Parts: sequence; structure tokens; C-alpha cells
Amino acid sequence: MNIPRRVLWVTGLAVACGPGVEPETVYTMHPPTWFEDGWSYYDVARNGNAALFGARFGISLIDLERHSEENTRFNAGVDQITSAGFDAEGRLVRLGVRNGDSGWFVEEGDDVTKTPLPRDAVPKWSPNGSLVAYTRSGQDAVFVGAPGGVSRYGVDGAVTGLGWSPESDVVFAMVAHDNGLSSLLGFGVESGDVEVVREDLDATVRFNSIGVSADGAFLYIALAGAEVPDAEARHQPDADRDMDIYRLDVATGEVRVVVDTPGDDFYPDVVNGRLYWTHNEIVDAVVVVPAEGGEARVVVEDAQIPYWSHDGGQLGFTYGGWRVADWALNLDAGVVAVDDEARAVGEPTPIVVGYHEDFTPAWSPDGRWMAYHSHRSTTPVAAYAAAGTTDDIYLLRTGAPVEEEIRLTDFGWEVGMADWAPDGRRLVFDSWEQDAPGASKPWIVTIDPSTGQAVDLERLSLPDGFNGTLLAAWSPLGGEIAVVERIQGEQQALWVLSVDGEVSEKLLDIRASTYGGVDWTPDGQRLVYAALSDGRMQLYSLPRSGGQPQQLTRDRASLIQPQVSPDGRWIAATRVYRSKELRRLRL
Repeated sequence: MNIPRRVLWVTGLAVACGPGVEPETVYTMHPPTWFEDGWSYYDVARNGNAALFGARFGISLIDLERHSEENTRFNAGVDQITSAGFDAEGRLVRLGVRNGDSGWFVEEGDDVTKTPLPRDAVPKWSPNGSLVAYTRSGQDAVFVGAPGGVSRYGVDGAVTGLGWSPESDVVFAMVAHDNGLSSLLGFGVESGDVEVVREDLDATVRFNSIGVSADGAFLYIALAGAEVPDAEARHQPDADRDMDIYRLDVATGEVRVVVDTPGDDFYPDVVNGRLYWTHNEIVDAVVVVPAEGGEARVVVEDAQIPYWSHDGGQLGFTYGGWRVADWALNLDAGVVAVDDEARAVGEPTPIVVGYHEDFTPAWSPDGRWMAYHSHRSTTPVAAYAAAGTTDDIYLLRTGAPVEEEIRLTDFGWEVGMADWAPDGRRLVFDSWEQDAPGASKPWIVTIDPSTGQAVDLERLSLPDGFNGTLLAAWSPLGGEIAVVERIQGEQQALWVLSVDGEVSEKLLDIRASTYGGVDWTPDGQRLVYAALSDGRMQLYSLPRSGGQPQQLTRDRASLIQPQVSPDGRWIAATRVYRSKELRRLRL
């Protein structure tokens, strides 16, 4: 196949790529989430008047002229919407249910019509409106053709982005391979030929988009860099590996950076002579709040998931940030000494460092051991779920090198952070069930405190109908464990369960948009948790006996994952302020 070589100069491109040119921010959202919106994106309609914001917890339609969400149009005619897109005319196409019939439905005036698309399709319509290209769940393939009669093209990897040539005669696809690199392919619609446009691209393994210039000469793609990356760099917290937007010359395969700003820039598209993309801006920090409530004070910048040492003299944390290109690979754990006023003393230092994700350790009550969640791999893997990764609770003697860590579990799947029983022999943590992804259940592992070896493992009993947990905290009095139940959407509940499984008590229904966390005061009489307030996650306190919760913070950012200091005077928390911007440049 010969991909059309329409090498024409795009007016204004030199200016758009030049220094000092500021992109225009079209729309901004501030989701009250933690990691969940790291790869959320804006998908712009062909007329430029609307965009879809695709997120982990749902999709919303944005009117870009009125700068507001358009819920009436988005929900009209279809129920239980789980995905959406735009066709070539800018009409909404939604995956949902209508009168008990599920599938993809397209707007037809005030009504909707069901399309022949399979329910697991991720579609991209051709500019002429007569063709569609899509991927399907679990299939390494691109499907191209009229909606009711497509051809299947097998590829060597997962398809992470699609784009159409202006004449609707070529489909471009980004394909991610097991080695972490991607290839850009072109599929001839009429000929059926496949051509490699460029190999060994440093693209993300998560779904993205491909923008195509009006003349078809250039493609706009999101990359972490123009060269093949060093494998070790993927795991380094401070590596310069944020996503940027590059222009790829179809004729030569050469790439040139177009958008290079701090934070991730991805999901590019070209609409009406403008380059659009999604920009991530996240500011997080470990903060402390007085136990009675008040203003948050920063202890460690660019950090998350705090945990106090057994004596309160140190604060552990996780650092590295949620990089789209190297999702979670670059997370390590650090520690900083603090004084009686919970102020940092000295510089933060690493405490758990290794390949793949390491979360903040929990110190045992006597300070001898640290327990932590890790995806440890023995080699620098290229992706989150690559072969050779783990997902379990590990144990390390305080002060020992990470090479001496002990893997306590060997069955984990999206494991949460661990918390110690006051006897220093047991740990509680939660993990997805192998036959029920998304439904975490709490487990208790018992160790020999002299060797650190696991001697017993059992699942904590849950009441009938319990949906799944979002983190757990062991009471300092020993007999109870507090858990947050994930119910549906933003519905959660705070429970206290007896360790012996005989008593379960729901204290409170709450609204929360992420893993807000829960902890106990040192006397075991109150619980501190996070819940939504005015569109942000804030800290609350509740008596163990139940009753009226007390709101402790009213911060402009979200505060989550509270941890009460051993002396009961301070609450450490993650403070996160996330911006999801739709940006554009005129080409």
C-alpha cells in the first residue's frame, strides 16, 4: 500500500511550534479523585462545539461554547451509558440501553437509532461519515469498513489509538508491543494493505488518539520522548518522561515536538485547523491538620499516602507521581523526620526503592518491621501489568536493604496498603478477588515477628451482601477493624468489623469519589475518614459509637488517606489538586 504523500505546508505551523507561543485553554475540570483521572481525556466533536470527557467513573458531555456540561442531551433516549463518541457529523453515539436493548445508539434528531457496532467496540468514524474503524476488548486487531461489514486486521499488540486520513482512505493505528515500544501503522481501506509508518515509538500503552493534519501530511501523536527510552528510566521517579505532543511526517517518519510543557500532554486531535489535546496538571503533597480540625500545612511536596512511624518521629510517603507513560512504575517510598509540631526536620530520603510500584510502608508497633504494597519485578519492565510483575504485600526489617524484603503474599491483585494489629503479629490488607475484578476483600496475614515469615493467612469475614472494601485500618484496641465499603458510583459506607467475624456494624453511609481512607484515634474512640463536600474530598471525624460526623477541613483541594499521629495531635493526609485541561493551538 502507498500511503498518500500529500506533503503540503500547514499554514502557521512554524509559529505554533515556535518558542513563546502559549496554548489556549478551552475547558478545565478539577475531578476530586486520586489516581483515577490520570488518563481521563477530552474527545472533541468534528464541529469543535462540544467534547466528551471520558473518565474511569463515567463520561460527560461538555458544551464548549457555553462552557458547561450538557446532561440533557447526553442522557436523552439512552439509559445506562457506559461509553460514547462522535460521528463525522458531530452526532453523539452512545453505548447504553434503550428499552432493554443494549448497544451503540446514534442521535437521529430527537430520537436515536441503534448501529451495527458490537458492544465492545471503541469506534472512530471516517471524515466522510460512511466508514468506521474500531478496536475490540481483548483482540489485537483493527476493524475497518462500513459499520455493518468491516474487515479485521490482526496486529502484534494492543491498539492504543486511531486516526483517519482526510480522504477516508487510510486508517492510522498506534500499536503497543510487549517490549513497551509502539508502532504506527497505516491501513489502506480499499487495498487492504498495511504499511509501517514508524516503529520503536515511546508511546503510552493506554488508549490515546491520533490527530491528522488537514492535508494528511502530518500525524500528531503523544510520546514520552523522540528516542527509544532507557528501560531503567521508566522506573525512576525523577526521570523527564511526561507525555508531549509530537508531529510525525508521514512521508519521512521524522518526529518533531510541538507541545512540551510540564505535566502530561496527550490525546491529540485536529479539528477545524486547530490541534486539541488533554493536559494533566496535578499538585499533591503530604500535609498535616490539627486533630480538632483546621488548615492543612504542607510537610512534603510532591508526595502522597502518608504513614506515621511507630514513635511519631517520622512520616513515610510515596513519591514519583502518576506519569501516564510509565503508569506506577516510577513510584517509590520515602521518609522524612518530623518534630513534635509535625514539621519536617531535614530532607526527605528514600526508604523503599526498586523496580515498579512501591507504596508507603507501615511500621510495626515496635518499629522493627515495615510492611508495604509493591508490584516488585526483578527487571525493569515496560508496563504496569507486564510479565514478571507482582502485586502483593512485602515485609522488610527496618533499616535493611530492599534486597532482603520478604514477600508475604503470592496471590494479590490490586492490593491495598497494609495496617498492623497492636500485637505486631498480624496485618490487614485488601485485594481483588481472582474471579471478581474490582471487588476487594480484606485479608489478615499472621507473621512470626522474629523472622518476618508468614505463618497464617485468612480472609476477614464480611456481612452478607457486602460489595467490597476500599482500604482497612486496625483498631489500636485490637479487636476491631474499620473498613470502607465500595457500593456504587460515589456511594460508600463506613463499617467496623470484629476480627473474629462475629460482629459487623455499619456506622455511616458516605459519598466519596476515590480511596478516601480511614484511621483510628490512638484511644480507639473515634474514626477519621474522607468524604465529599462541595465537590472535594475533605476530612471528617466520627465517634466509634456512631452519631453525627464532624467536618475537620474545608480545603480548596481534596484531602484523602488520613493517618492520625501516635500522640493523637495531628492528622497527616494526602492533599491533591488535579486539573484536566482541554488545550488547543491553531495550526
